[in-house]
Amino acid sequence: VKHHSLPSLLDAGLKHFKSLIFDEVKRDVANAMLDLINQERDGAIIDRGLVKSCVQLFEAMGMGCLDAYTLDFEEQLLASTQEYYARKSAEWIEGD
Repeated sequence: VKHHSLPSLLDAGLKHFKSLIFDEVKRDVANAMLDLINQERDGAIIDRGLVKSCVQLFEAMGMGCLDAYTLDFEEQLLASTQEYYARKSAEWIEGD
């Protein structure tokens, strides 16, 4: 029986998962993802499936929008990418 004033079980479960678990570990997960991405940039072989699953988790925690992905991961990813390539370009210039 659907009650229009109550959220669906899926929505309620996602909301509680987000507040009880995801919000506690999202910083550590994002940092681990950035470490893996930087390792791959340096030539290491990483578990891309794990990174993809983590991205999907961030997307799911937005519950219909990309806010969680954008705020909790993408901003850090862009900053990390900028730092990484600034450092690499300095190394390449020094090497030439």
